[in-house]
Amino acid sequence: MKPPASTSGTGNGGNFLTKALARVASSLTTMRHAAQSLFFGGLLRRTRFDYAREVGDMLDASVVMAPVMWLQRALPEARLAMRARLDGGKLEPVEEHPLLELIRNPNPHYGDIALWNGVIADFCIWGDAYLVKVRDLSGTVRELWYVPQFMMEPKAGLDGSAFLSHYEYRPGTGYGTISLDPADVVHFRNGLNPRDLRRGYAPMRSVIREIFADMESSNFVASLLRNMGVPGVVISPKAGSIPSAEDVEATKTWFQQTFSGDGRGGTLVMGAPTDVQPYGFNPQQMNLSEARDVAEERVCAALGIPAAVVGFGAGLQATKVGATMEEMRKLAWYNGVLPLGRALADELQRSLLPDFEKPRRGAGRLELFWDTDAVLALQEDENKQIERKLKEFEAGAITLYDYLVETGRDADESHKYYLRPIAKLEVPLAQAEKASLRPTAPLLAADLARPITQAELRAAAQRKALAAAQAKTLPEDWLPADARDADEATIKRSQRIALRLFREARAHAEAFTAALLPLFGEWGDAAARVAEQVLGARGWEPKSKAFTKNDDLIQQIIDLLNLEAWQEGLSSRYQAQYLAIARKTAEVLEEAGFGTGLPDPVLREIVAAGGRRAGLIDLPGQTRDAIFAALAEGLEEGDGIRALANRIANQVEGGIWNSPETRARVIARTETQFAQNVSTLEMGRAGGVGEYVVSDGIFGEPRSELSHIARSGKIVSAEAARLMTDTMRPNCTLSFVPNFTL
Repeated sequence: MKPPASTSGTGNGGNFLTKALARVASSLTTMRHAAQSLFFGGLLRRTRFDYAREVGDMLDASVVMAPVMWLQRALPEARLAMRARLDGGKLEPVEEHPLLELIRNPNPHYGDIALWNGVIADFCIWGDAYLVKVRDLSGTVRELWYVPQFMMEPKAGLDGSAFLSHYEYRPGTGYGTISLDPADVVHFRNGLNPRDLRRGYAPMRSVIREIFADMESSNFVASLLRNMGVPGVVISPKAGSIPSAEDVEATKTWFQQTFSGDGRGGTLVMGAPTDVQPYGFNPQQMNLSEARDVAEERVCAALGIPAAVVGFGAGLQATKVGATMEEMRKLAWYNGVLPLGRALADELQRSLLPDFEKPRRGAGRLELFWDTDAVLALQEDENKQIERKLKEFEAGAITLYDYLVETGRDADESHKYYLRPIAKLEVPLAQAEKASLRPTAPLLAADLARPITQAELRAAAQRKALAAAQAKTLPEDWLPADARDADEATIKRSQRIALRLFREARAHAEAFTAALLPLFGEWGDAAARVAEQVLGARGWEPKSKAFTKNDDLIQQIIDLLNLEAWQEGLSSRYQAQYLAIARKTAEVLEEAGFGTGLPDPVLREIVAAGGRRAGLIDLPGQTRDAIFAALAEGLEEGDGIRALANRIANQVEGGIWNSPETRARVIARTETQFAQNVSTLEMGRAGGVGEYVVSDGIFGEPRSELSHIARSGKIVSAEAARLMTDTMRPNCTLSFVPNFTL
C-alpha cells in the first residue's frame, strides 16, 4: 500500500495558487448588464384587466394632475443655483455660468419654468423625463429641448456589455426613428426600475387602480347627473292594457318635449288611467367621496406630499387651519419638492455640467443646488438655523465673518472680529489671541473726519422734526398723487439694484441683532440687581397689600438705574450701524453706476440720523412700563424677591415684545432698512438726484400687503421719498433707487 501524497512544502503552495486562480477566473472583470425587458409594464398582479390602457397618459385625470401641478408651481419658488466648494469646506456662490444661463433660456420658444413643468410631469407620472441637447458646429450645447417620455426609449447593448448604447427618438413627423448618443440626452430617472434598469420607476403605476377608480367615479357621477342615472320616470297604463310600439314612442316623445327644459314642473293630464312613477337616484345615493378619498391620499403619498396642501378633500377633512396647514406645507417641501429638486439637480450635474466644465475633485468643485431663500414655506426653519449661528456668534465662538458666510451672506476682511458679550466689545481676529480688545465707539470716532458739532445736530433735528410732523398725517402705505409708472427697462434695472440692497440690509440686520441682544441682556441684569436690592430694603412680601400702589417703588428702581449710560450705549450702536449701512449702500450704488460717492458731510448726516433715531426711544418710559407689568404679575403670582427680580429682568429685556430676540430682530430690521433709505436719499441729495424708483412688498402676497406691493415701480420725487421713509412701519421692505432720465 502506497503512502498518502505529501501535503507539505511545494504541495501547499500549489494548492494556494490553484485556489487563487480559481477565484480570479470566477470573478467579473467586466460588468455584464441585465438584458432589457421585452415586457416592460404589463398587467397588474391578481387581475387580467388592463388598467393602464384604460387610464391612458393620465393628463386628464384630476387626481393625478392636481398634485403634479402643485409640484410644478412649487419647485420654481426655489432657484437653481451653483456654488464652488473651496478649501476648508467654504462655499462660494457662482452667480453667472453658461449652464445656468442655458437653463434660464433653454431655447428660443420657452423658458425654464415651462421646461421644468414638462420634466416634472413626466418624472412624477412615468418616472422618466428627457431633455435633448442641440449643439453648434463646435460641439457646444446651445439649446435644450424637453421631449415627452413616450417619444424616447433607452436602448441597451444586445450582448449586455454596455449598460446603455443609445436612445431611440421618435418625433412622429414622418422622419422615423433617430438614434441619439447618450451624451446628447439628459435622462432624469426616478431611481432604477428593477424591471428595466435603464428606466426610472413610475410612481403612478403602483396606484393605477386607484386612479382608474377615481376616473370611473367621476364618469359615473357625471352620467347620473346628466341622465339621472336611469329613466327619470316610468309611465305605465293601468287596467292591464298593452299599448302599441307606436303609442309608446309617441308618449315618450310628447313627455320629453313637454316636461323637460323650461317645461319642468308643468301639469300632466293623461287621457286614460295611467301610473307615472319617479325612478332614479337621490344625491345621497350618488355620494362616492369616501372611495375617491382613497385615490387622492394614495396618489399624493406616492408623490410625497400631503393631500391637504393640494386642496383635496381627503386632506382638508383632517387638517386644521393655522399651524397645522403650515406644517403640512413644510412636510410637502421636505418629502416631495426638495427630494425631487435634488434628483433633478444631481442629473444635471452628471449629464450637463461636463459639457461646460471638466469634472474636478476637491477645492473648486462646482455644485448645483436649489436656493430656497425665497421659499415662504421654509422661512421659519431657515430662521432657526440663523438663530443657532447667531447664538454661536454672541457667545464668541465664531467671528462675524464666519456667521455671515455660513448663513449665505457676503463677508469681507472687515467682518473678521469676535463679539465678546461680557464687555460688548469688538475683538479683531488678528488680535484675538492677545486679548487686545477694541471698543466700538473709538472705531466710530476714528472713522469720521471730524466730530459732529452740536450745531449740526440741532439743524438736522429741526429738519427731522419738520419731516416727522408732515409724516404723522400720512398713512404707512402713502404714495404721492403725482407718482408715475416707470417703464419696463427702468423697473427691471431698479429691481435688480433693490434686491441687492435688500440682501445687504438683511445681512447687516443680523449683525445688528447680534449687537443689540447682549445690550438688552445687560439692561435686564442691571434691572434685576437693582430691583432685588430695593425690594429687599423695602421688605417685599408676596401678595402684600402694601405694595399694590408701587409708583414710588418703580421710581426708586429707575433712579438707581443708569439710564443715561443705557441711552449712550444704544446710540453708539445705532450710529455704528448707520455708518456701516451708509458705506455698503454707497458701494452698491457705485457698482450700479450711480457714482454719488460718500463725502464727509453726508456721512456725518447719516450717522447723526442714527443718533437721533436712538434718542427717539423712550427708555425711561419703556423701563417704567416693563417694571410695572412685572410687579403686577409678580404680586398676583406671589413671587418672592428673587423670582420677581428675574421677572423684571425678562420684562426689561423683552420690552413690549416680551422676547429680547424678537425685540432685537424687529429693531434691527426696521432701523437697518431706515438707515439704508436715509443713506440712499442723503447720497442722492449730494449728487443732485431729484427722483427715485420705489421698491416695496418684496416678499409678495401674503407676507406683503397689496397696498405696499402696488407702490413698487413708481417714480417719486426726493421729497416724497423722504416722507415715505418717515412713515415706514416695523419690518417694512421699502427702498429707493435713484432714477436718471437718459
